[in-house]
Amino acid sequence: MPIVDNLARKKFVAQFVIALIKSRNVQFCEIAHHLNDKVKTESNEIRIQDFFREVQINYQGVAELLINVLPKDKKLRICVDRTEWNFGVCAVNVLMILVGYGDVQIPFYWELLDNRSGNSNAKDRINLLDLCLKVINKERIELILGDRKFVKKMA
Repeated sequence: MPIVDNLARKKFVAQFVIALIKSRNVQFCEIAHHLNDKVKTESNEIRIQDFFREVQINYQGVAELLINVLPKDKKLRICVDRTEWNFGVCAVNVLMILVGYGDVQIPFYWELLDNRSGNSNAKDRINLLDLCLKVINKERIELILGDRKFVKKMA
């Protein structure tokens, strides 16, 4: 299943990934400098913003793409963590699953937590891990890491 639905959006995703790599940054204003040299940087930034605001992305397709980037002969580590980012007075809590091996970690799945306490619950963690197991064969998993609070609440 494709990550996005039409050819123009597929081309944009390819351009965006290349710009992301070139910029070595995740901020849209920085990526915009590397997207399309034929237009103003501000126009590139608006295009990026519009894409993420308007386009329905198939994140299962993204996960399948990412798992194929990792070496098939390496055992994988899955890390489960909750992080909080502050945007002014707004706190954004994210439950994150990273997959990797050695020094490489790739954000794989995430969910914005719809609560003020910032805590995830066992159901949230299980749902994200279930999504991982749809893409990652159990035999490829070396270990799953998480804070002790996750184990305590999941038991």
